[in-house]
Amino acid sequence: MVATLFGILKYTENEFDKNGMIFISMSIILLWVIPGGYLVILPLAIILSVISPAARSEWAEHRKTRIIAIGMVFLVMNLFAFYPVSEPSAPSEWGSPIATENPYASDWPSSEQYTYFYDGAVISLVNLRAPHTFAIWGQSSTSINLAVILGMHEDRMRQSIELMNEEIPGFNVDSESFFLEEAETEGEYVYSEATYTVKRFEIKRDGIKASLGTVLVVGFPSIGGELSILSVTRPAFPAQDDLFEELIINQYIAHIGN
Repeated sequence: MVATLFGILKYTENEFDKNGMIFISMSIILLWVIPGGYLVILPLAIILSVISPAARSEWAEHRKTRIIAIGMVFLVMNLFAFYPVSEPSAPSEWGSPIATENPYASDWPSSEQYTYFYDGAVISLVNLRAPHTFAIWGQSSTSINLAVILGMHEDRMRQSIELMNEEIPGFNVDSESFFLEEAETEGEYVYSEATYTVKRFEIKRDGIKASLGTVLVVGFPSIGGELSILSVTRPAFPAQDDLFEELIINQYIAHIGN
């Protein structure tokens, strides 16, 4: 990709855009380092281009080639998001998955989801491609927040409710009549002496103030643009005090640590 960008910046204009090549090359390298990836790099680039007279002058001179080069980078990043992820792997205590696909999942970004029923809860384990970064730092928080914006957690909740209808005797509700309301948390929680990104949601229904269940989402980042997201959906009854599902999460951490 770097060689292609070099060719674009060198041969589409009479004068080689050296600074443009340096910036784009550094941006690709920083994708492995900076938390948030292009969600951080792109705004910084725009700010620097606006406040610096020299940068504004260079943009005026090399606008066409830079737009093409940046478009190529975004195209490659988005195509990379279609690259298949690994199969989810769960602790033996959870048993066999009750589902190995999610009918609500989109084709982009690439993902694989296994769903389990254990300890009275539906557990969704998703391996997901992060299209915006290769870095491990900040990968979970940005990806989970993007999933909230795109409504991915709502879709997983609906699948979990449908599976509860199948697995829990006497439980039969319409999954489309519910919505998620984010519960206040610090955004992080310590499991097994390590800190992980978390989000908690309450399952609500129009006309009913009480929470009908909870969804806990925990992110497990890895370098290279793939992360695992563990979602635990549990009905409000019977009630339990383990708000952060330490039993289930610690089992998974012990499993991936082996």
